[in-house]
Amino acid sequence: MILNRKGISLLLLLLVLFISCEKEEIADITQKTELDKLVDSEFKRLLMPGLVCLAVKDDSVVYLGLRGYANKSGKKLFTNQTRMLIASTSKTFTLTAIMQLCEKGQINLDSDINLYLPFQVRNPHFTDYPITVRMLLTHTSSISDGGYMPSLYYLFGYVDYPETLMSFEKNYLTQAGSNYTKKNFSKIKPGQVYDYSNVGAALIACLVEHVTNTSFNDYCKQYIFEPLGMDKTTWFFSETPENEIAIPYGDNNITNPSKSFYTYPTYPDGHLITTIDDLSKFMRAYIMNGKYNNFQLLQAQTIDTIMHENLSIPGGTQGLIFFKRKNSQFEVWGHDGGDPGVSTEMYFDREKRVGYIMFNNRTDAYSSVLRNALLLYANQY
Repeated sequence: MILNRKGISLLLLLLVLFISCEKEEIADITQKTELDKLVDSEFKRLLMPGLVCLAVKDDSVVYLGLRGYANKSGKKLFTNQTRMLIASTSKTFTLTAIMQLCEKGQINLDSDINLYLPFQVRNPHFTDYPITVRMLLTHTSSISDGGYMPSLYYLFGYVDYPETLMSFEKNYLTQAGSNYTKKNFSKIKPGQVYDYSNVGAALIACLVEHVTNTSFNDYCKQYIFEPLGMDKTTWFFSETPENEIAIPYGDNNITNPSKSFYTYPTYPDGHLITTIDDLSKFMRAYIMNGKYNNFQLLQAQTIDTIMHENLSIPGGTQGLIFFKRKNSQFEVWGHDGGDPGVSTEMYFDREKRVGYIMFNNRTDAYSSVLRNALLLYANQY
């Protein structure tokens, strides 16, 4: 690979947002048969190995589309119970965990992150300026992925990364660390410039671990996955049956064709493994003012804070981790995910209480016409 993970993620994000800015074809979908035909045509046009998509109105799934294979050689079909890596859409869970702690008064968004870490983090170019929690959540922390190269940190195979998240972040962000270089921080003062950072997003999970004295994985199980009924959602391969996960068909197969799967040390920025059914429960909680399955994931006012327009970025607006963009008659909040062999989207219009999710196991395969059709279809209910 030539690009580092930041470069890959940012290019994919900008590409998706650029496409969403263009004058989009709007399919006026009112019948399920019409939507089925559009799903068929986009599945074929984008050469997807497999595709699963759904549309939600309020707290109900009103459409489910399934096409193709989770495993082509094994002829294993994609279903709503197929597990899949969802790349950067995972960041919405890292955000949710930290906002739960904010609700409990254990973390303040505008405080120095060093209050919540066992090691000190400062931009070496601006040692007098603290990095705040809010800066991590808006990608303005000045923490850079400049030194985060896939050739150094990607691990191929169905194995979990051996180094802990806390260890990696300490080694990357502190001057005595084995992975430290000045390229790991930008030369712009913290809080000044938008610079999408996977390392910075994953650091949020370190705050959760240190404040709760619990591993991030265990915290998510106890306070997010289990209460929402997300019983097929994990962060690690070791907790995921390999025969239930979709194979990612993408650039990694060229880099290492014998091993389709991969992991990396900053797993909370992009390595969530889930099903579209499970993820829809999480999205429906956000749509329904924070509540799903008789569980209050977040308070409504916390979601207001998350969806506050902090700064403009190409093609949309940055909230706290979530992005806002315009889709025909809808203003949607959510996140995309793009990794080798993985393209995911989760977006919803909170006012109209409609949303959609799309998973497919091909690199860089997004459909603006299908996302709009899913929203329009759901909005008629």
